[in-house]
Amino acid sequence: MIVVGIDPSLTGTGIIVLRNGELGKALTTKNEPKLGTIERVRRIYEQINNVIENLSTCYVNAYIGDKRMIRWEPPSLIVIEGFSYGSKGRGVFDIAYLGWRIREELERYRTEDDIPWLEVSPSQVKQFATGKGNANKEIVLQQVYKRWGVEFNDNNQADAYVLAQIGRAYLSEMDNLTDFQQKVIRALRKET
Repeated sequence: MIVVGIDPSLTGTGIIVLRNGELGKALTTKNEPKLGTIERVRRIYEQINNVIENLSTCYVNAYIGDKRMIRWEPPSLIVIEGFSYGSKGRGVFDIAYLGWRIREELERYRTEDDIPWLEVSPSQVKQFATGKGNANKEIVLQQVYKRWGVEFNDNNQADAYVLAQIGRAYLSEMDNLTDFQQKVIRALRKET
């Protein structure tokens, strides 16, 4: 099972791939503001597409001629952080453009490849990681290390990691959820 977590940001979009619960890939897109919003957004969604379209399974001892057999393995779920409604200023329009452009790509994956995607609010990400929906990014980084034993120096990757863990729980792959984590999953599943 592969779950992809995406924490969208113009300054550094975090992308995490969990394969059967293990960290398979962790990256943060970096680009310069001088490129302009449209070019920055294009580079970010192309990087996301590159990650998703290069997920593969290699069949051990399976060859065609002298080439090992490799096939694309689509993710079971893609999880993206929702919009922050507390944002202000000109950047609100730019981040909205990025968010909708990524969602267009996610819809393309859903309709063409039957890959589901899920949007999780920023407060639900924090709640799932820390038990508090208003925790700051440093606390999320700390709790990712304490809870899952994975250390990141980048809060974008930490948030994307939590998103991927939410995806695992949403797909019922995770056991031993805390009460606050169960509350987040029930809300996402629209259970009472």
